Amino acid sequence: MSKKLVITFALLLSITISCKKQDNEYETIKLKPKNEKVKMSQFVKNVEYIKLKTPKGLPIGDISNVIIHNDMLFVCHSSYNPLISVFDKNGVFKYNIGKIGRGPGEYSVIHSYTINSDTDEIIINDLIVQKAHFYNIDGTHIESIDLPIHALGFTYLNNNEYAFWVGGLYNEGLNVNESTLSNLYITNEKLKVKDSFLKIDDEFKGVTNGSLPSSLSLYNNGVNIVSPLSYYVYNYSDGNFTTKYYMDFGSLECDFKYELGKLNEMQKGAFFFKFRETGATYYINQFFEFDNYMFFTFLSDDKMYSVVYDKKHKLPYVTLDYPIDDINGAIFGKTVGRDGDNKLITVIEPSLIMDDENKFPKQLDYLNLSEKSYPMIAIYNFK
Repeated sequence: MSKKLVITFALLLSITISCKKQDNEYETIKLKPKNEKVKMSQFVKNVEYIKLKTPKGLPIGDISNVIIHNDMLFVCHSSYNPLISVFDKNGVFKYNIGKIGRGPGEYSVIHSYTINSDTDEIIINDLIVQKAHFYNIDGTHIESIDLPIHALGFTYLNNNEYAFWVGGLYNEGLNVNESTLSNLYITNEKLKVKDSFLKIDDEFKGVTNGSLPSSLSLYNNGVNIVSPLSYYVYNYSDGNFTTKYYMDFGSLECDFKYELGKLNEMQKGAFFFKFRETGATYYINQFFEFDNYMFFTFLSDDKMYSVVYDKKHKLPYVTLDYPIDDINGAIFGKTVGRDGDNKLITVIEPSLIMDDENKFPKQLDYLNLSEKSYPMIAIYNFK
């Protein structure tokens, strides 16, 4: 080979390598289940409780997600009667966003929702009719746009982009034109796909999972993505997709493909129920990142563990179930969202914090709780 050809080949190789997306360095977090209890005061400064108040005839069901925007709480509640209800910062009901139905401006179900903080628009992901419904901040309907992809959830990214989370969801009819299917799609403000990441292997198509609202968890100017059927956490920000964390469970880690391979096609839809029965260690769940800490959960041997990770000192605090509330003597609630870079939003059922004598913690007397009180919002302010 001539010297000129060698130089040309080397130059082309250099260009090819530089254009290829390189894997980045990521942080490995070593974890193992522990039965000890972690005290909440180690990482939480204070807790704010908001007791939700609604007019008669408007019950509050299971709360799946809460977004705080402009000092208002946008609460998605009740799996039987899906609604997004808006409350002020004191928990007083104001109005609902849209309504259930099949007419113009109505939604069939709420698989997820997000708020465009730049336009003050609320957008609902409705998989039944394959539409994204746009509403003004006062709840009036603007328009409905075809969904760009069959996705379990999505979120606005504060830069005229949306991230859609597929979570393994696959439908032979709806995805017939997809030669390849990915778990993350990035669109513009008109919901036109710009990019995709995390290609789904054929054997995992239709094996859905996700821990909404935390499968897409906003942090700083980007979003963290909990990878399905693995122990990785990724991040997307301003066009850059990177591997951020690897959760190392050592010998407790599971070979997800091997476990899936033991099931026939009919059983794959129930993969996660079958998988849980094996006692294996699940991928992480309920993942939220803050300035100084991360909070997430995982399942191992059919038990739930929660982790508070001290980012500065690189220390994981692992506890069976949730941390102990040694601040108000109540309980740590089910995580349903975040507020800014230091506040975790949870939901607490009042009946669950009563002691053996059917009394509530003295510190919460000002809430005037009863066994029949609606779920209340608890906001944990991290140190």
